[in-house]
Amino acid sequence: MKLRKVNLQHIRVPSTRVTAVYDEETLTLLRDTVDKLGIIQPIILVGKDNDFELVDGVHRLEEARRKGDTTVDAVVYEGLPQDTLLLNLVLNRVRGKTKASEMVTVIASLFHHYEFGIEEIEAKTGLSRDYIDKMLKISLAAPSVQEALDQEIIGVGAAFEISRLPHHIQQDELLAKQQVYRWSGKDLKGFVDDVLRQMGDMVEAPPPEKHVMAPPTYRCEGCKKETDPRYLRPVMLCPNCFGAVWRLAAADDEATKEAADTE
Repeated sequence: MKLRKVNLQHIRVPSTRVTAVYDEETLTLLRDTVDKLGIIQPIILVGKDNDFELVDGVHRLEEARRKGDTTVDAVVYEGLPQDTLLLNLVLNRVRGKTKASEMVTVIASLFHHYEFGIEEIEAKTGLSRDYIDKMLKISLAAPSVQEALDQEIIGVGAAFEISRLPHHIQQDELLAKQQVYRWSGKDLKGFVDDVLRQMGDMVEAPPPEKHVMAPPTYRCEGCKKETDPRYLRPVMLCPNCFGAVWRLAAADDEATKEAADTE
């Protein structure tokens, strides 16, 4: 860990991160403080050389750019992108107000993309296993559920209960009902438990019987005899010629029958 001045052009803000929520009044207070006293608290970065990812301080970084500063004081840790996510998760979580949807995104990225185990995330962040399990479950929920969580229409508890349903169409329907009826967490859990229980009690219908169809038969259009399809040939004939061929074949067939009757 080092305290140093870093060029603003060398700092990237990851798209996957947790950001502290500022209302307009707090942002105005931050701007006034920066204008009068400058940026007092260093931002936090992960990286080395001239390649850094922002861990904490996105609003301070924006204010520095607004003022036209070229450098900013920063606490720099050497590490990898996953270290950026871990530090970002811990620092913003302990600070207080954060968006649960961003917590879901960061935890899911650590688990699925960087292949961190649940125990490892628990040990490195101090988050409870139950909370991590819920975040991972919500990360697989229908887009409508994740959007409702992001817009704070529903909370983590409701998003988790809805995400327990196995199909997205079920989750969409229950989300719509939840917004109308505003069930408590206990009632919502009971409703989902009942649905899952009923689904478990359903007996699957037996698969339909397979009917083996007899292979189609193919006949020559001339002699009318059954013929292997690989020996049939398309012939370009006008109606008159086709009729002549058919009559010759019919006559040949009649002659064959008469010969068989006289024997």
